[in-house]
This record gives sequence, C-alpha cells and structure tokens, in this order.
Amino acid sequence: MKVLHERELVYKLDKILKKKFGTNLAFHEFSAGYGIADLVFAGDFSFNKNSVKRTPLTDFNCLNLFLTLEDENVYSLNDIQTLFIELTLGEIKKQIRTLINSKYIRKIGNQKYQKIVTKNEINPINKIIAVEVKLSDHRGGLTQARRYQYFADESYLAILKEAEKNINFNEFNKYNIGLILFDIKTNSVEIKYPNQTNNNFEKRVSLFAKEMMFSKYISTTSQIAV
Repeated sequence: MKVLHERELVYKLDKILKKKFGTNLAFHEFSAGYGIADLVFAGDFSFNKNSVKRTPLTDFNCLNLFLTLEDENVYSLNDIQTLFIELTLGEIKKQIRTLINSKYIRKIGNQKYQKIVTKNEINPINKIIAVEVKLSDHRGGLTQARRYQYFADESYLAILKEAEKNINFNEFNKYNIGLILFDIKTNSVEIKYPNQTNNNFEKRVSLFAKEMMFSKYISTTSQIAV
C-alpha cells in the first residue's frame, strides 16, 4: 500500500470535505492567532460581489476598535485612548487612519470621530469549520484542534482510520472536538460531529477570522479575474 504523507491527506480532505460541509470555500494553513489550522472551511457561505463593497479589517486591533465604537456616538482622541489603554497613541492613530481610509469612521471637527453605519458591515461567511490533520498523532491533534475553538464554530481532528483503535473517544467528546476518519483504502471519510455547541467560542476572534478569510477570498477571486 502506498504511504500517504500528511500534506497529501490535506489535499484529499479539501476536496472531500467541501462536499460534506456544503461549501466551495476552503483555505490551507490558516491562522487567526490561535495556532495554524491545516484546513478551514466557510460553511453556509454565500457571496455576491455587488452586495459587499468594503475593505475587510484584517488587523485585530483595528477591528476591535471599530466594534467598540457605538453607533452615532462622537469620540475624541482622548476618549478612544481611554478605551484602549493597552495601545500606544501612535498605534491608535494608525488604526484611526485605516478606519477613515476604508470608510468605517468619519472625522468630525478637530480630532473627533464617528462610526459610519452601513449594511455593508455584514460578512458573508456565516460559519467557520477548522480541521487539524494528522496521520496518527491523535493526542497532538486534539491539543491543536482545541485551540481553534476560540474562532471556529466547529473544530475537528482528521486522522487515518487505521489510527482509530488508539483513540479515546470520550476525551474528544469531553472537549467537544469532532473526528474525521479517512479510509485510505476507499478514499472516503467517516465524520463524528462535535456533540454540542462550542462554548469556547470568542465572538470577536471569530469575526476577525471571518475577515481574514473574506480578505483571502477577495484576493483569490481578483487574481483569477486578472
């Protein structure tokens, strides 16, 4: 039997899992600050280029600043400094410039700012599915898959089915990690889904991950168009 390498398994799973998860959008080696997932899928993905006309926010501090500002309120530079004491004045000014240039906030008078509220804030990615791929190291894979729970709605370990005999399924159920067993003989998968809603989910971290995925998607489609 041919020996399968981990990278080969990633590419096989990409094709198979797109169908299983009902999406055509997936990325390899994706990071949202909590490890690097071998695969991430955009579940429930629907995108019309004419419906979303904005620049994705791919800097977490920039996104966090925008989300913290309340609609219709006017903020002075000092107000924003008070909200983000962990950032230097230079970093805050940089984020403000980015938000102004991308039309997320407007400048009003002398160093006063207001959030621009539009329907274009909606990100077309509704669900993130993260997958860690291993050939046999289920313990290391479980540890890594747990990190992805901070940004993903569902997190999985994908592993060769022949390694199933060594896996303690109760441990995966305990941490709410799904399992994807790849059968090298039939080139098929068996999916054991997470048993409950992800309670480790961090909303702003997930929004940041969606912005990163959205940005990568726009970049890819732009290159194809050229």
